[in-house]
Amino acid sequence: MVETITPVVHGERRRVYRGALALHVLGATTAAAALGGMLGLIGALTGAPWGAPGLIALAAVAALYAVRESAGAPVPLPARRRQVPSWWRSFFSPPVAALLYGLALGVGFGTYLSFGTFVAVAAAAVLGGDPLVGAALCAPFGLGRGVAVAWANRGPTCDPGTTVAHLEDLALGRSPRLLNSAALTAVTGAALVSGL
Repeated sequence: MVETITPVVHGERRRVYRGALALHVLGATTAAAALGGMLGLIGALTGAPWGAPGLIALAAVAALYAVRESAGAPVPLPARRRQVPSWWRSFFSPPVAALLYGLALGVGFGTYLSFGTFVAVAAAAVLGGDPLVGAALCAPFGLGRGVAVAWANRGPTCDPGTTVAHLEDLALGRSPRLLNSAALTAVTGAALVSGL
């Protein structure tokens, strides 16, 4: 996937690289917002928000994944353990492939997830019972996933192997795990305070 969006693939055509990167970020953000909107609609159709019980449920989900991130508890993530289709890279032009990869990654649960934070965000989207709120809650996930590629392409020699190594550092590093744990703990506390 990153082979489509690294500067080395585009050579001296920095404008083409920036365009592919922008399409990737747009696709990821749009897909995440659309998912959040659908989750909010599901919540609305099923009677959300549910007041204190909904907030307690959100606190429980966030706390469960906070323990996963901070202590390494074996809590499964509801995601497919698959990558995006590699054939898109050879079948579509680089800008179209970059957009498609963004759309696929932005959905979150359709590919590999490293952290449980998005599960709590998705739960909040359902429990909020509002498609616009759901879209607003989930869009930053897609934006972050899309921008991660730009972050991974840092440095003077951004070849696909280096980019993949940077993305793996981001997914497996201690700092991101601690940041996600802190965010989940904050969600747990805020939901508990609001729900009690």
